[in-house]
Amino acid sequence: MKNIITIFLFLVSCTVSAEILKFASPTESGIQFVWWPKVTPPKHWHVDEGSSHYFSFNAIAPDGSTFSNAEAVLYAKANFKPRSPEIKNLRSFIQEDIASIRQQKTSVQVVQEKTIFSGSHKPFQVIAYNPISENDNNWERVAYGEDDEYYITFVISSRSKSALNNALPAFASMISSYKSEP
Repeated sequence: MKNIITIFLFLVSCTVSAEILKFASPTESGIQFVWWPKVTPPKHWHVDEGSSHYFSFNAIAPDGSTFSNAEAVLYAKANFKPRSPEIKNLRSFIQEDIASIRQQKTSVQVVQEKTIFSGSHKPFQVIAYNPISENDNNWERVAYGEDDEYYITFVISSRSKSALNNALPAFASMISSYKSEP
């Protein structure tokens, strides 16, 4: 019965606004609302539906891998601005995310990289999160942007620097596939 309700809520709530897919799923603590940027998986990559619903973001893995066992993964998330009224602008959103990551990982190097653009020419500020410790093998690039009522994040996460570098074209492809509605 729970699956039928989930499917019903998905069909009723799945609309596109600013190219955002909206989902509602029942949980033990009530209904959970999730927003994902609508993107096309890069060539030789696929959406991992199970991981997408589990993690509440659009989880993308290389073909032949799952989101949990891939050397590098991509994901996309839309944060509905009214859910975080204390965040007044994109700069504040990025600073909050950097602070959160630094709280979780004290040995991370944060580097601003070149801006990348979506398919509708919206700018996304890219921040590199590089491990400082040899024991940490988590390499990430996060592209931050906004569209209407959403802060959008696109992420590439990898277990090695070489896997990150090999997957960077897929990361750029995912971002360029995102288009705002006119």
